[in-house]
Amino acid sequence: MDNLTHTLSGLVAARLVPARGLSRRARYLAGGLAANFPDLDIVLAPFSSELYLMHHRGETHSLLMLPLWALLLSWLFAKMFKPAGGWRDFYALTAVVLLVHILGDWITGYGTQLLAPFTRETFSLGTTFIIDPLLTLILLLGFLGGLLWKASPRAAQLSVLLAVAWIGTQYYWKQQALAAGAAHARAQGWQAAQISAEPRPISPYNWTVIVREPERYHYAHLKLNARTAQRAPAGASWLGRALAEFQPPALARWKTADKFGDGRDGALARDIWARPEFAFFRWFASAPALYRIDHRPQGTCVWFEDLRFAAPGRESPFRFGLCGPDWQSYRLDREGRATPFH
Repeated sequence: MDNLTHTLSGLVAARLVPARGLSRRARYLAGGLAANFPDLDIVLAPFSSELYLMHHRGETHSLLMLPLWALLLSWLFAKMFKPAGGWRDFYALTAVVLLVHILGDWITGYGTQLLAPFTRETFSLGTTFIIDPLLTLILLLGFLGGLLWKASPRAAQLSVLLAVAWIGTQYYWKQQALAAGAAHARAQGWQAAQISAEPRPISPYNWTVIVREPERYHYAHLKLNARTAQRAPAGASWLGRALAEFQPPALARWKTADKFGDGRDGALARDIWARPEFAFFRWFASAPALYRIDHRPQGTCVWFEDLRFAAPGRESPFRFGLCGPDWQSYRLDREGRATPFH
């Protein structure tokens, strides 16, 4: 979830948590600051991109670590605002705000390490795109309503109810997307295929559905409420053209991607995939597929992508590979430039 939405969720939560020993100013400042604390894991990025991605949404987003972080923040806020009850006046507020942040990331498709540091397994409800303007607006109205009607928490309460209803609506459409993928798999005779669905921006009806065979993927961008083919009008913007890629399930444009490919290139891709230098991407990717192999005079590069982030109109932000002859790790940016990945 983006930091504006996190901040607003923290402000709304701070309005609802009982904290009689705190001023309104202290309550809101603590709520806004605590709401952004988990994303301080970004301080790892300058030292190592791999270290950052490995621990992003890790220890600072862990349910197991939450009581410790709440205690630390409560102590810091007590030093800042000096309430009569000390850190205890802040503990419930900071704990709830941190929990709201963690849940806000858990509902997205990226994944959150809820049990770090004991396991790097990621958990995801996968209902909500990482930037959701309507959810942000709901929380903004809840915060502004709390400023206007200072004596009543009803604006914040209504905001929470609307936010939960909105996420519930997205969950319903995710089930419809999964059902569409399952129907396609049955029609093709892929009995053992696994189905996943990733939320896409702008509309709760837009989903990318992935049908997974052992070493092959079939994926399509679906607009679940459409009945006729979607077409971009002449002169449409980049966004208009991208949105037109989402088609009704009955008219879906299914694409296929291999995990490794065949022949000599396929053997090379399997070798690269198994190398210890590629351990990070093996952990990171949930739908890894071979993107391409570049045969260059200075050495071959084998690139993989995570189809979880395949979206119309933009290059994936997560394409990684190894380049010979020494097989060092690289990341392929959206402009096609290979940069060392450490």
